[in-house]
Amino acid sequence: MRRLVKYWRLNQSIIIPTGMSLKIEDLQTYNLAVNKAKEGEEKPAPVLLLNKYRIRLIPISSLPFVSNYSNISQLGFNSDDVIVIDSPNELAEKQKTSNLFCNTSKKKSTSVEQETEQMETDEPEEDKENIDAHDGPLATSFLTLDKLQKNADTLNDMEIAGLDCEVHFFDVNPLLFTDGVSLQRFLRIESSNYFSPPVDKLPVWISTISPNFPLVCWLACGKTSKNAQVSGTTRILGFFDESSQKTVKQIQEACGAAQVNRYRSVYDVIRKIPTTTRPAPGEVIVDMRWNTKSSLVLLEQPDNAADCTIRIDLAFFVLNLAEVLAIPDNEVTFPSEWTKFEDLVQEMNELVDACSKEDNVFASNEKSEQVTDKVWNIVRKCADVKHATMILKNFLQALTYGKIKSHVQEGNKSHLASLIRASKTGDFRMPILERLSTIEMMMEIGVESLRERIVNKFTSTLQFPRDELIYILETCQNDLSSTGEEALNTSAVSLLPITMALATVTQIFRLLNEKDQVILPDLARRVLTKFTSAMVEKAKKGETETDYIFETTLPLLRMSKDTFMYKRPRIWTCENTNTVGANVQTRMMTTLELEPSVEHISRMVNANRPLRELKEENVKPTEEELRADYTVSHTVFSYLPKP
Repeated sequence: MRRLVKYWRLNQSIIIPTGMSLKIEDLQTYNLAVNKAKEGEEKPAPVLLLNKYRIRLIPISSLPFVSNYSNISQLGFNSDDVIVIDSPNELAEKQKTSNLFCNTSKKKSTSVEQETEQMETDEPEEDKENIDAHDGPLATSFLTLDKLQKNADTLNDMEIAGLDCEVHFFDVNPLLFTDGVSLQRFLRIESSNYFSPPVDKLPVWISTISPNFPLVCWLACGKTSKNAQVSGTTRILGFFDESSQKTVKQIQEACGAAQVNRYRSVYDVIRKIPTTTRPAPGEVIVDMRWNTKSSLVLLEQPDNAADCTIRIDLAFFVLNLAEVLAIPDNEVTFPSEWTKFEDLVQEMNELVDACSKEDNVFASNEKSEQVTDKVWNIVRKCADVKHATMILKNFLQALTYGKIKSHVQEGNKSHLASLIRASKTGDFRMPILERLSTIEMMMEIGVESLRERIVNKFTSTLQFPRDELIYILETCQNDLSSTGEEALNTSAVSLLPITMALATVTQIFRLLNEKDQVILPDLARRVLTKFTSAMVEKAKKGETETDYIFETTLPLLRMSKDTFMYKRPRIWTCENTNTVGANVQTRMMTTLELEPSVEHISRMVNANRPLRELKEENVKPTEEELRADYTVSHTVFSYLPKP
């Protein structure tokens, strides 16, 4: 009969003694505590098995190497979460791997893979994201009005750009391979004595390490959703060279020949690189997949029949002025390189003089710049709210004396536009400009300026019908108003999904062949519908943050290969499946990665990677040197039919 005892704590760790059943709630509680620790709270004590093995509950999609499967659900495990077992002692692990490095190689090596990939992914200086807090009153996470102003005739104003490379490793402290094998055997017999039924049925993954390549980094076992036994192994074969290719071939032959090779190649058009100032940056990925019946060739190039899934994640977008209106104590962010006040006064005087001439109306058609745009382009360069108030008063004083002859578009709903109209009918009344009223007026004309720029970009570059876009904008604004938002806020907030849609479609625009850009209006319509409806649904629930993620799949024939395939794929895989009758016998995956997400694996492979010779300037690395930047792994799952 099983002994029932309570947990006890040793060194603040949860110990699972013989006869005790670990509950799924214990692992979930530990995960919550780990997430809180990332926000500054105290790091939780681990859950221990036999006082020597750390146990965690982790989504299988988060596991290094295995997560590269094109469709993880096809592996057939009975759960999306797995039990991961490793050592709780990080310090001991680092000492252990340091000793392994000495056994593996005596020479020192730099991380060639990171250095080379950094060179490939560096963006031009003008395309880098401006993450400084002083971007101006309408500062955004990826788009600034400064960029719109400087690049009015190009698409470079809608940019998402990565910063310096910073690899985030998966938290794992491996056991020696022999210990991992022994533990796996032990759990096959004794797991029910330590795990409750919900935990006991989960697949188990054990992290291991050994001194020589090929080394086993994962030992897996569990059951499929159809109750069939499955076991798996992930081996690290070292860096990509003739030896690793030979090992892959030997493993493939040992597992049986496959009829079809399913290839996958992932390109980072814009890398997702978190920073302290922007922990959730955007990314643009092209994920290509294709099949062949020929023999496996590492780093095989995609054929024209390949399907390309474009994934665009724009992260978040914030209007600084909207935040100040919602929280009046917040400070308005002005440019770090502001213009001298006397120069701005001169600019405003020149604008008033130009507006006083009958032939300078600034709004003869919908695409021309309005006088409110010109006012915005002056006040946005101020050093603070006080200076902005004084500059606005100069313009309002001109309205008082009827000097402004320029007109504004009928659709311009800003307060300044209404004052300009009133000055022509004799109904003008000089407003009182206090701090918040100045901010409100700035926000209105800034949003109106941004709105027109976005609409013009949609219609001129993407050939999207202007009337349809205006209708989408107004519908979004009305839907937001129905949630209780104030009109001023809805006019600003309704721009967010439209702006994000423009940035998204712009990225697709860059990836298409010129003759295939005819599909852009339909793509834009899909993106606009997705983003606006998502924002409205969030607003109805009282939520303020919306994810702006869009995916679409296009054939490689429509893509402009030169725009992204000059880079090497960050991840390349080949998957094979062997069957006996209607039953799957084995699933295999060979993976090449430029940046493995396991630190000790990366260090061990780098310790063996050949040093790259110093060459003359502008001399490119050889193909052999570039291939050596990849880390090669091989994963195989074996399935046993139900007895």
